[in-house]
Amino acid sequence: MDKPGALSALLSTSEVSGRRPPLALLILVTAIAPAALHMVVPSLPLLATVFDAPAANVQLVLTLFLAGIATGQLVYGPVSDRLGRRPVLIAGLLLFLVGTALCGLAWSLPVLIVGRVLQAGGGCAGMVLGRAIVRDLFDRERSASAIATITMAMSLAPSISPAIGAYLAEWVGWRADFALLGAVGAAVLVLTVAKLEETHAAPASVSLAGMTRSFVLLLRSSAFRGFAFGTAFTSASWFTFLASAPYLLSEVLHQPPSTYGLMILLPMVGYILGNAAVARLTVPFGITRLCVFGLALSLASGVMLAVWCLVDLTPWALFVPMAISSVGNGISQPPGIAAGLSVFPRIAGAASGLMGFLQMMIAAAGTFLIGQLPQGTPLSMVAVVGASLALALVFGLRALRAPEEVSHLSMARLPPRTARRP
Repeated sequence: MDKPGALSALLSTSEVSGRRPPLALLILVTAIAPAALHMVVPSLPLLATVFDAPAANVQLVLTLFLAGIATGQLVYGPVSDRLGRRPVLIAGLLLFLVGTALCGLAWSLPVLIVGRVLQAGGGCAGMVLGRAIVRDLFDRERSASAIATITMAMSLAPSISPAIGAYLAEWVGWRADFALLGAVGAAVLVLTVAKLEETHAAPASVSLAGMTRSFVLLLRSSAFRGFAFGTAFTSASWFTFLASAPYLLSEVLHQPPSTYGLMILLPMVGYILGNAAVARLTVPFGITRLCVFGLALSLASGVMLAVWCLVDLTPWALFVPMAISSVGNGISQPPGIAAGLSVFPRIAGAASGLMGFLQMMIAAAGTFLIGQLPQGTPLSMVAVVGASLALALVFGLRALRAPEEVSHLSMARLPPRTARRP
């Protein structure tokens, strides 16, 4: 299994000119948007009371955050392919801070939602460019291990942020969540300016026509579609659960926000365990088969979620099956992402952005759908989560059945940096 120290050694021996990007910085820039997303989730029922708004409207705090991440990722990848990773990441972090400040000062629900969209649009730069920087530095197989290592480490942020957000909301108030996010975002911006050097040495077209050509090229690939939609529907299952669980705990089971903040640690730990398995199993088993195995495990846990919740709804019935599903997600996501980025390595930024766009838009559709369905029963959550996991496995199997493309990709290695051309 690759350790953070091993990843640091690999980074230090990369062929990219200049200093290697610090491992901790890659973790931070990747984690800031997930932390912002998860920290506010326990407060959704509280926000409904504060702003005297129905649950479906408050749900837009989550749904439009995901849509903002999706839209931003579609732009950041191709732009960074042309302008470089560093300046685009800095601009994104500045936008994140503007959105966070607006959220903290919000005097109405619409203002809060606008702030969340800006916050998401800025924070997602780290999600796209953290992955693209890794792909700049490694070949296909090592990038899967590196992404898993970084994801495992950065998963600490969304693991602890719901508990932090829940207790801050109970003890200080919901605005304290955004004050903390603003302080963290400012620190990450300073570190990025001081420590990150450019890693992308082969500029690509940034015109609208060039972006469109890149996306069309990617979507014509059956392997890319399989990996992209497989990871997207996996993400949708998770965010649909996030949208439902606080209301089920609060309105049906009459639990305080802190219950969610503590119970969510179970699936977060499961995700980390899945990531750890990827770092050990990627090379011997191959990333496509490993991805499909993770998708199958998640679907099996979705069946368990349905049976348990519909028979006896308890906090354990919600979170134990999702913890097992998260093990599967942790196994399937890093190899699925690495494989998708490796279909056309020269436009890895565009691939990262398009994969992220699909993940977040499909997740946003899932959370919007769940907001329109009855909240007083687990049936809505079980149906949407189960359907998302089933579709994820279908697309994963389609990637597995693209033998010529996948076989070609398994032999692919990035050429030397000096041999790459725009």
